[in-house]
Amino acid sequence: MSGDSPTQISIKYIFNLPDTQSHEFTIILDPKRLTYQTFSSGNPASWTKLAYHTCENCPLVDQNIEHCPVAVNLQDIVKAFSTAVSYDKVDICIETDERKYCKNQVSMQSGLSSILGIIMVTSGCPSLDYLRPMVKTHLPFATISESIYRSISMYLLAQFTRVRKGLEPDWTLEGLMDIYKRIDKINISMVKRLQAATEQDASLNAVVILDSFAKMIPMTIEGSIQELEQLFWPYLEDSLKPDSPNA
Repeated sequence: MSGDSPTQISIKYIFNLPDTQSHEFTIILDPKRLTYQTFSSGNPASWTKLAYHTCENCPLVDQNIEHCPVAVNLQDIVKAFSTAVSYDKVDICIETDERKYCKNQVSMQSGLSSILGIIMVTSGCPSLDYLRPMVKTHLPFATISESIYRSISMYLLAQFTRVRKGLEPDWTLEGLMDIYKRIDKINISMVKRLQAATEQDASLNAVVILDSFAKMIPMTIEGSIQELEQLFWPYLEDSLKPDSPNA
């Protein structure tokens, strides 16, 4: 990336199917707030209405919003893969301004969970907004260990940012666990929505994969931190600062 601020962030997903058919989806994000900018040209489907399987404690209910912004932004890709089966194998390439990721023989549900995760987090759901900073360093096909590392790092950097702004930080990670508990409820409602939009299960199970991450992270945070401590041994010395050259 050049020294100049980009006018937009672009993430392109290319799905190459066994029958030589391919699907390309380009996600455009605002560079400052990472807001989703790739808008559908079609009318919102009935399953995108906010009142349809509304998420528990949805913060948008009292704002006179007719359609769930996450569902609206998902509808194009969900429609394109409505007949895809979870375990169909595809070759996937993800292109950003900085690099290109490619992985062959990926299950359809795994590939879809990666792109659906970006769209869901950047679409304007207040409960999902907390994960938006992770999109800045999007890591396709991340393992659970990598996801835990990235989410904890993001959350602790957020607390450092709060301190710099004079706000109270949370160094206990309790807030992070609460965020993922809310996301779990959103994923459950989203699966119910998608049942009305798909003929096969690839998109459904893609969200189920995201939900499994959301469920596992709160349960494994404490154990993961203990495992990660050994990586940070240089920071556990008595002094973090090198000796002064004038000492």
